[in-house]
Amino acid sequence: MTKFSILNSANNLACLCRLLIIIAATALWHSSLEAEDRQQSIQYEITPYLWAASINGSTAISGEPETPIDSDYSFFSLDNLSGVASATFTARGQQWGFLFDFLYVEYQDTIFEGTPFQATPKLNGRILEFAGTYKPASVNDFEIIAGLRRQDIDFELAILNRTPQASVGWTDPFVGVIYTPALTNKLYLGLRGDVGGFGIESDLAVNAEAMLRYQFGDTFSFKFGYRYLKVKFDDSSLIYDISLDGFLFGLGIRF
Repeated sequence: MTKFSILNSANNLACLCRLLIIIAATALWHSSLEAEDRQQSIQYEITPYLWAASINGSTAISGEPETPIDSDYSFFSLDNLSGVASATFTARGQQWGFLFDFLYVEYQDTIFEGTPFQATPKLNGRILEFAGTYKPASVNDFEIIAGLRRQDIDFELAILNRTPQASVGWTDPFVGVIYTPALTNKLYLGLRGDVGGFGIESDLAVNAEAMLRYQFGDTFSFKFGYRYLKVKFDDSSLIYDISLDGFLFGLGIRF
């Protein structure tokens, strides 16, 4: 068996293990929610949102020199951001909850423009987040969150008549806390912080959010806040040391 075949088999086995973990975790939290549903209703919500994030950091492909990335965008023009799609789905009972978040971002920039070293980095990223939440009965407005964050990154760099490319994906466990006090009978504050990676696949993953939610009625709410996500990943094919941060706003729909 060739080295490539061995590596490919190992990658397939790792992907299968991650999938089984996600299925098992989802089943566990779903069972907990079903148990609660026999006593009370579960609250479901989907939130399409826009995260107008700036991208800063550096990347490198297979031994190539590291390329800086700095989107330096204007919030309303979204410079260098070619495409974005994102939504969050939550299901919450009295104590147990489940969260799924999807984010797609497409970014392109030109650096050292007009020089012999002009470079055009292109980055496509998909981030999937599966998490469960638990609200201790003894503490108000406080939740513990734990789950898995999957990131798939496609990176291309056009420089000096060459176009090296890399595609890599990894799954990080993470754990954190959520604090959601009511400011008024319609206005709520949401604070979330979690940390992951732990050197299992990425070296470090830090996520922090601060959100205001205004509840119009039983069904709709408007959300506005700020999010920061820092990821540091390094393997033989890609160095990815990137932070994303910026304003986020969305429309919550309960059913």
